[in-house]
Amino acid sequence: MKAELIPASALDDELLSGRRWIDVRAPVEFARGHLPGAVNLPILNDDERARVGTTYKQEGPEAAIALGHQLVHGGIKDARVRGWRELVEREGAAIYCFRGGLRSQITRQWLGEAGRPAPLLEGGYKAARTRLMEIVEGTRFPYLVVTGPSGSGKTELLRAIADHRSVLDLEDAAKHRGSAFGGFDEPQPAQAVFENTLALQLLKIQRHADERPVLVEDESWMIGHCRVPAPIFHRMADSPMIAIEEDLEARTERVLSEYVRGDDLAGLFAGFRRAVLAISKRLGGARVQELLRDLDTAEVALRERDERGPNREWIRKLLDWYYDPFYQRHIEAGADRIVFRGDHRACRDYLRSTRPFPSGMG
Repeated sequence: MKAELIPASALDDELLSGRRWIDVRAPVEFARGHLPGAVNLPILNDDERARVGTTYKQEGPEAAIALGHQLVHGGIKDARVRGWRELVEREGAAIYCFRGGLRSQITRQWLGEAGRPAPLLEGGYKAARTRLMEIVEGTRFPYLVVTGPSGSGKTELLRAIADHRSVLDLEDAAKHRGSAFGGFDEPQPAQAVFENTLALQLLKIQRHADERPVLVEDESWMIGHCRVPAPIFHRMADSPMIAIEEDLEARTERVLSEYVRGDDLAGLFAGFRRAVLAISKRLGGARVQELLRDLDTAEVALRERDERGPNREWIRKLLDWYYDPFYQRHIEAGADRIVFRGDHRACRDYLRSTRPFPSGMG
């Protein structure tokens, strides 16, 4: 039985189908960029790849191939083939390397010898990456930007409405909440992985788009260390906005609920202190010291008495001193783009409506 070759022209459909991929490149290559749904099961690990690459440069391709077979044989080869085979059998996974060349071809050959042929992506990651960036750079959806001060629940609103409207979730793709305190539990992806994830989101939106604009959260250029692609960011900057208006107390409670959680209290509060110090130049020395004292008090209360309430003090000050002034300047600069204002519930009701852009907008 011969395994199929997946042409690069079929990549969109393969991604939308939720296809699982086996990326047989080395872990260092995988970390720099990979397809959505890919699992890294390398044919050569980082050290082996480096040795083969050195041999290729010094002695040529035949010597490099011979060394590769010498490094990956016997039990090592059997274990790697077994890992590929299990994923192919369980999830119908397809294979790719960088260009669809020797590494993926050898992988497919070994799988065939083991009685489990697997599809191979034509052109490999390089061709797929070109297509994914075409999607990112070529989409021209109308956007409606959801803005609001920190703690107003922009992400919460978008996720609550995702069953009714198309949403581009930048923060989920970046694994970051877009602020000094915004890290997720998992590390942020490389820039290429961020862009590839956005491309898949855009592809899904394209297949299910209606006449209404795509919802996207108001973000700066950088979300943690991930940079919003220029075509998306510039389009957002010219798009209409809906502004959530929530008072300081309601926002304090939302931040408390969202951020002050977890079992590792030492790690949690160490992260809060690092975030305060990271913005110390803009806060000023006296305010930084006050916030650090408030954090000490809040940590003791939570650790010794299981009291979360004292966290409201530093959260309220941080919103008032740091985040709100930034937001106020931002919203004043974009006031002419705002098409609706209201509290969280009113904005949700507005977004559930079927209305397109108001006349003249979009």
